[in-house]
Amino acid sequence: MSPTATDTETAIRTLVREFEKAANAKDSRAIAAMYAQNATLLPPGQKPIEGKQNIQTFWQGFIDAGASEAKLTPTAIRGSEPTFYEIGQYSAMMPQPTGGTARGTGRYLVVWERQSDGTLKIAADMFGPDA
Repeated sequence: MSPTATDTETAIRTLVREFEKAANAKDSRAIAAMYAQNATLLPPGQKPIEGKQNIQTFWQGFIDAGASEAKLTPTAIRGSEPTFYEIGQYSAMMPQPTGGTARGTGRYLVVWERQSDGTLKIAADMFGPDA
């Protein structure tokens, strides 16, 4: 039996909380585990980062630079099997180009894909600061 749209939205909201928890625990391995093997991460001002291991390396560097206190707020979750997208807002202490950290806010877009084992994984992830 296929999951309903409501089941999928609930599952994605739960995964968002897991991502937030892993980020706040500074656990890049748990963050990377949420991505599909061939996922793409599109951070602001950088080239695309491809593959789960490279994405883990990015998040570890981001954490090491001082990223903390992540808060993710999904504002829309839409799609149909096997692909869904989530639009949301984030707030976090963000590394600054000149050093240190400052509270930052922005928007994000995540594409979720249902895997052959039935789990949802991030296929593409893009975020950027508010203007």
